[in-house]
Amino acid sequence: MIKKIEDNNVLEAIQLMDKSTKEKKYFGYHRNESIWIQYFLSLVEKQKQGSFHDLVIGDYIDGKLRGFLSASTFSSYYTNEWIMDVKDCIVDHDYNNAMTVYRLFDAMIAHTKEYGGVHWRADSIRSEQEAMDYGRFLQHRYNAALHVSMRGVIQEK
Repeated sequence: MIKKIEDNNVLEAIQLMDKSTKEKKYFGYHRNESIWIQYFLSLVEKQKQGSFHDLVIGDYIDGKLRGFLSASTFSSYYTNEWIMDVKDCIVDHDYNNAMTVYRLFDAMIAHTKEYGGVHWRADSIRSEQEAMDYGRFLQHRYNAALHVSMRGVIQEK
């Protein structure tokens, strides 16, 4: 069941993010729980205030959080249309995460469409192979266009 992440179930999402960051290495990022939690809570708060530009949802099976998605919009500087930007799609890898990703994305797309949006995007901070697999997975399911982004770490000399 997809439902909004609200004040009294944010801890589950935080714990799942913690588990994810311990299981996976994300290139070029030095983990700072405080910064991410502040950002995550700001999305929950905006959603609670009724902003359709902010979305934080979880996939619950038998009362247990199997994954969550957070997203917020930005305005395209090419067309001035708003685009729903998936910030996190975190799943519990102990379960069938493909179904969880489908349910979360289906709900995000339905939410975006309900409020007049027509575009979404999802980036990845995973390793190259994982990011490409994630992109191809979404491309196949949603007939989406796969784009490649670059991330660099500036090295001190």
